[in-house]
Amino acid sequence: MISRELILNFIKNNELSTRQIALKANISSQNLYNFLNGKLKSMDVNTAFKLADALGVDINEFREDEEDE
Repeated sequence: MISRELILNFIKNNELSTRQIALKANISSQNLYNFLNGKLKSMDVNTAFKLADALGVDINEFREDEEDE
């Protein structure tokens, strides 16, 4: 499962705003905000890959540990 908290940490450690990251990833900024705020329960894999590329991290960095679920 994709971890909302891990993505938030990557965004906070980045010099770009959430909107700028969404633009760089070519994803909807509204969907990203909704996911980060818990209004969307999950993120599809394609969006996660785009976001990981925009943040310069491996997509596996977004995964929750099995024991956290």
